[in-house]
Order: sequence, then C-alpha cells, then structure tokens
Amino acid sequence: MRTGGLVALGLLSGCAVLQPEPVGTTLARETARSAVAPAVSKLAPGTPVDRAVDCVMSYASRGQVEALAQNSALGQPELNDDIVTDIIYTDGTRACLRGNPLHWLLF
Repeated sequence: MRTGGLVALGLLSGCAVLQPEPVGTTLARETARSAVAPAVSKLAPGTPVDRAVDCVMSYASRGQVEALAQNSALGQPELNDDIVTDIIYTDGTRACLRGNPLHWLLF
C-alpha cells in the first residue's frame, strides 16, 4: 500500500514541467514596453498610457515583442506604430482597453 502511494506520487510529480523564461525575453519585454508607450499615446489619445501599455503587452505575441524591441534598438521607432496597431485591433486587447464606459465609446 505504501509502495503504491509512492509510485503514484512519483508519477504525479512528473506532470508539472516548469520551463524557465528564456534569458533575453525580459530585456526584450522591457525594451518593447518603452517602445509601446509613444505609439499608444499617438494611436489612442485620451487612454491612460500605463493601462494601455499593459493591455498591449499582455496580448502581444513573442514575435511582436521581439520586433518592437529590435526596432527600438535599431532606431526605427516609426515601424512600431504598425505593430502596435495590429496588437490593439485584436479582440483581447480591445476588451482590455475597454475597462470603463468611456473606452466602450472610443474603441
């Protein structure tokens, strides 16, 4: 009986696979956050910038985050507007931005 419990515990403990975040991901996300703020202030005036940046970063794909970071590093911030626009027009981001009744009217 005790052996069966240990075997079950051993099998169940193998179910949780933890994968650490890749090393460069946090730097890319921080760089992308700083690139999103100016684009959001242009594309969604009147929206609280911190909230909008949080929404955009929450729904950005890994490729979009890397592209935003790369454009910022290469000194091409004008390319970020297109990426941020794509992220804003996804359903999840728009729902996030609609946090209060004013946003329901704007977006």
